[in-house]
Amino acid sequence: MEKNHTLFENFESTKNKMIPCSTNLIFYNDAFSKTKFMSKIIESFEDPIIYLDFDLLFSGYLESGYMEKPPNMEIIKPDKENLKELLPSVLTKISSRKTTLIVDSLNGLYNFIDDDNPARFVNSLIMLLTTNAKFAKSILFVTCLGQKKDDDWILPTGRHILEFENVNRFEINENDAKIKIKAI
Repeated sequence: MEKNHTLFENFESTKNKMIPCSTNLIFYNDAFSKTKFMSKIIESFEDPIIYLDFDLLFSGYLESGYMEKPPNMEIIKPDKENLKELLPSVLTKISSRKTTLIVDSLNGLYNFIDDDNPARFVNSLIMLLTTNAKFAKSILFVTCLGQKKDDDWILPTGRHILEFENVNRFEINENDAKIKIKAI
């Protein structure tokens, strides 16, 4: 994952669409491309960053020393036991100070939920984060390994991905050390 050798096509024009008080779904088909893209997002936003790392790929790069953690970034590695205990603190932070919140990844979050209806919890959580982010003009990024099927985005498990208004959707694909970003 050579960040310095990756070109980002359309990044600046896409970044202009990632405005405060918005939720941005980032669809990807390659986890390493997603990590490169999230590194670019992190270096592009100056506000404090809270990174909820459900799939542990990004934090693995940080812990291995392959990537350096920016001073304005707090990385949180939730697990099944502490997820609900961490939420009030995250909600307070994003609602009281302009923050960039990254939920990585929706797929990993689904794996943490043991409820009878995990989709209800996940959708409610994303809407709660979105609502609280508006108070301080924070911005929310949610990464998701997904695929397009019959005009709908679905998870590899077959679950449909949250569909609600005022969500920006972006698809990233990497070819020949170039990540192309497409608003969808």
